[in-house]
Amino acid sequence: MDNNAYIRAYKSSLTNKPIEPPTFKLDPEDDFVIDPGVTLKKDDLKKNNYINPIRDYMVARKGVDYNDIEDDKLVDDFVEHMRYFNANTVSTAGEVRFVSKADEAAKLKAKKAYQIYDQLGNVFVNDGIAGAVGGIWDYVTAAATDPTNYLGVLTGGIARAGAGGAAIGGKQVIKAAVRNAGREALKSGANKKAAQEAAKKAGIEAADRALTKGYTKTQADKIAAKVEAKMALEGPRALAKQSMLSAQEDLFKQAGKRALKQTTALDASAAMLQDVMNQNARLEVNAQESYSAAQTGFSSFLGGVAGAAQLGFGKFRGASGYGDVGDPLERLANVSIEEATPFLKATEAKRASKAVVDAVSTWEEKVARGASFDEEGGITAALIKHIIIGEDGKGGVGKVVKDMGYKVDRSIKTTDFITNVIRYMPQDDLAKANKLIKKHTGIHLGDYDEVGVNLSDLIAARISDAGKQLNLISQLRRTLDSGIVASSDALEATIENVEKNTTPTEKKEYLKYTQGVWKRLLVSSPATTALNIAGYGQFAAGQTLADIFNAGMYGLQGIGTSVTNKAASKEAFRRMRALTTIQSQKIRNFADPYTTRDAYLKLLEENPDIQKALFETFAGGVDATAKRHGLDPTNTAFKNIEAVTNAANTITGVRIQDTFTKSQMFMGELDKAVRFKHGKTLKEVINGTDDTLLDDEVMQSALDTTLKSVFSKDYTAKSQPELVRQLANGVETFSSIPGLGTILPFGRFFNNVLATAYQWNILAAPELLIKFGQRASKGQKADLSEMEAFARMTIGTSALGMAAVYDQERRDKGLAYNEIDVGGGTIVDAKNTYPFSAFLAAGRIINMIARDEEVPPELLQEVGTQLAVGQLARDAQFGNDINNLLDTLINQEAGARKASAIGLAKIGGNFVSGFTRPLDAVNKVVGFAMGTDASKDVRQADGTSQVFTQSATKYVDNLFEVFSDKVDAVTGEELRVATREGQIYDANPFARVFGLTIKPARTGTEKAYSMAEMFPWQASERSKIPGYDRAFNSIIAPLLERQTNRLLRTKAFKEGNLTQRRQMLKTVVSDAKSQVRKYMKAGGGGSENAMLSLVRTAEGRANKEIRNEAKRLLKERRGIDASPQDMNYQELTLYISYIDYLKYIYEEAAGI
Repeated sequence: MDNNAYIRAYKSSLTNKPIEPPTFKLDPEDDFVIDPGVTLKKDDLKKNNYINPIRDYMVARKGVDYNDIEDDKLVDDFVEHMRYFNANTVSTAGEVRFVSKADEAAKLKAKKAYQIYDQLGNVFVNDGIAGAVGGIWDYVTAAATDPTNYLGVLTGGIARAGAGGAAIGGKQVIKAAVRNAGREALKSGANKKAAQEAAKKAGIEAADRALTKGYTKTQADKIAAKVEAKMALEGPRALAKQSMLSAQEDLFKQAGKRALKQTTALDASAAMLQDVMNQNARLEVNAQESYSAAQTGFSSFLGGVAGAAQLGFGKFRGASGYGDVGDPLERLANVSIEEATPFLKATEAKRASKAVVDAVSTWEEKVARGASFDEEGGITAALIKHIIIGEDGKGGVGKVVKDMGYKVDRSIKTTDFITNVIRYMPQDDLAKANKLIKKHTGIHLGDYDEVGVNLSDLIAARISDAGKQLNLISQLRRTLDSGIVASSDALEATIENVEKNTTPTEKKEYLKYTQGVWKRLLVSSPATTALNIAGYGQFAAGQTLADIFNAGMYGLQGIGTSVTNKAASKEAFRRMRALTTIQSQKIRNFADPYTTRDAYLKLLEENPDIQKALFETFAGGVDATAKRHGLDPTNTAFKNIEAVTNAANTITGVRIQDTFTKSQMFMGELDKAVRFKHGKTLKEVINGTDDTLLDDEVMQSALDTTLKSVFSKDYTAKSQPELVRQLANGVETFSSIPGLGTILPFGRFFNNVLATAYQWNILAAPELLIKFGQRASKGQKADLSEMEAFARMTIGTSALGMAAVYDQERRDKGLAYNEIDVGGGTIVDAKNTYPFSAFLAAGRIINMIARDEEVPPELLQEVGTQLAVGQLARDAQFGNDINNLLDTLINQEAGARKASAIGLAKIGGNFVSGFTRPLDAVNKVVGFAMGTDASKDVRQADGTSQVFTQSATKYVDNLFEVFSDKVDAVTGEELRVATREGQIYDANPFARVFGLTIKPARTGTEKAYSMAEMFPWQASERSKIPGYDRAFNSIIAPLLERQTNRLLRTKAFKEGNLTQRRQMLKTVVSDAKSQVRKYMKAGGGGSENAMLSLVRTAEGRANKEIRNEAKRLLKERRGIDASPQDMNYQELTLYISYIDYLKYIYEEAAGI
């Protein structure tokens, strides 16, 4: 291309002479010849006859960075890229996209590069052992990072869930088979005999425990009888249930075998698809003469990766240990014995008994004096309160058992505890208490020979308000166990909020329901699923590092106290082991996901309140159901809508991802908490004797971390600080309001993003220091939750330093804060990978501050966006949309009214498009296959209807083109930008389906903007005249590319500081824009451009008031009533003259 071509174009524009854009000729291809019989080594590629074609190809394929890169790096990246091209489906798809969009010159470059690579020897003839290892590593990582290799693995989980078929008939057959196994087990004489023997053995053990605690033989015999009776009744049922589970497991295994075949077929199909794409890319550039069906068949034969992966998962089945439930009779016996055996020793029971009698006596005296009991439940409620916590709230049975060192949680076990105490009161004390109570209430605590009263039932019978019931039990818990009050309060607050959020409203909320469905469908995309998994993975990695950090801290504590306090040292080392050994258990859980999930679901069935808290929302705090809106669940329309929405959630992986991530985190964290507090593993607790070890503290710890890991924690609960709670509640309320919820659709996610940024940051230090100080002043040690908070703050702060180090290398390459070079010249946009993206932005800012550079506003804006504040700030333009609505309704000026209506049409279209989001993945693949997915410019749409339809169909537009020719109302005009010539399209739509954004080959303009920390879109023209902008951007793109490439080669720009780079780039862009404006004004590119320039001049003339006055005069005096874009040349010049005249008059009148 002539170096002075655009200078001549500029000069020509000054003389109003029409010009044509400069052109260039392709070099002939016959200057490149390669001997097909030669086997090359990597070092051979550095020779001139190979390195130059490779460089040309990599510049075309990966961007301008390869213009000046060293030969060694160039060859390494080229070989790595080609290996991925051949072994990774996503990379293959990217290469197909490049070739399909390439011009002839680029295809010729690709052909040469393919031919060179085809002559390269295998990994064992390149650079010895190091080369072989590197080559093998490239192929292994290419396969490991190919998402299609994991699709088939999912069929194993789906098959287990379906147990061999989703059809109703199939399910009925399965249910019948399982029930039959249970009936046969109940009939079995051997099972009955085994149950009887187990019952007798359990009775003997229960009696022995009672005698050991000091109870009489008569009391022990009665305890044994109760245990034997329960075992005799429930033992056969337990064995029957085990048989049913075994039958179900057999069916699951059969389904797993079928799934393995399906997996292998699916992976083989993916391998075939990759090979077809690979060959098509080579055929397109003439690097291959004909299609080879045999090669594709062989690829299919080798495509059993996912099947092997699933088989591998099967090999690890049971590794978690959660599937080993042990002997059902032994477990039943343990539970029965625990329930029947007194908590207290006989001597302790006497003290507790005295406390009960004293409480009853005090209560009776108050009654006799005629005391008034105004609280609900009257004198009975007062009696219960006296027994549990005493008259002053600090005594009663609670005080006694606390002094004995017993603890309870917030559940029904609290009242069971007191019931257990009363059940084993001495007969005389029980008779005395009953006499006093019955005298005034007509009830009694229970006879000595009876099972005894359950205080929870008594409370419920006498106090109807659930809140007051809970309050009374909470007071007892506080008395008994002040050590876990905070955890219990947090758990209760969370559950209370869940109950409130899932309780149907009396009024039918149709608008809220519609908005809720829209949100659920908006997240129903494989890309969103992949990003959720990535976000969870980052949190899980951070949590692991926090555990290891705390383990180290306890190790140091153990060493430090090993001489002065051996008991403390021993406990510190025990805690250290708890935090280290749990890491291997997490690995086993991950290797055995199905068993872990099954155990998780079973555990939640036994803890329905925890289950509700985890099932309330999907990842990101999106409502999982529509129960809260008060709609009739039997309504046909409602059921159909829910069926479609749930199907979309399932098919796009939302549900399976949600269950997988939550089950992994919850089981791991629960196990850790149990190890840390009780010195037992979760497996031992599940299969052991004491379920009470799963108390409030460990449950709250696991629940809290799990919800944080998927960004779904509810910060509106009462357990949160008042200011935090109010702010979070304001966000979630705003998000739930119909209409406003489309601005900030995911309020809970917003709150979690801010909370995560705070908790994993040095900003959390003051709060943590205050808490540590408060505990120290009371002589208390920090609990696990506080240690974890400190560790997260430390790990997060350290990560900021690491982000700064990592950023330095990327900044030297001229990459933007969000651009990651993943190898082989491939650049990934990490903007949507929070929290990783936030650390990238912070790392860039830290580097700038270290260099004493001013942080540009663009980067500050990106940080705001990463912290979700940017979302709110950006979408707060909803106020403008309201103004647009008012404008449309009351504004009589045609042009302004039309602009407002178009703005509203776009908002409405974007809302409608949310309902079709589940089809986005299919739409992308179809667009990729058909080449119809170039970015659209909605601003070019003709009128409000097309703006609406183009906005509403953005997730299905390619699908429309499958069944019809191009329709302007759907497809519209292609986008043009100033930073890149021609079509704007996704560099790899196939990768985007899996949540990965691959950047196209970088242009010089894009690199210059990255190095100047400026947004590339700022280069594009954006006026009120879309047609002008499109023409302007088309013309300036090649000119700007040439000038920025020249700028990139200058020493001043490469070595300049940020301010200097920004100013130099702004100067280049400003000069280029000035040239193009003059060129277009002179008619360059066609007379239409001259008209568009004139329209732009008119729209930018004077202020809005003067322009409106000029339009009024134009209408009154000349009868012209049109917007500038609809005027002809004469009308436009007349309009501009009116504007200039009015401006002159007003300035004269003002004495300017």
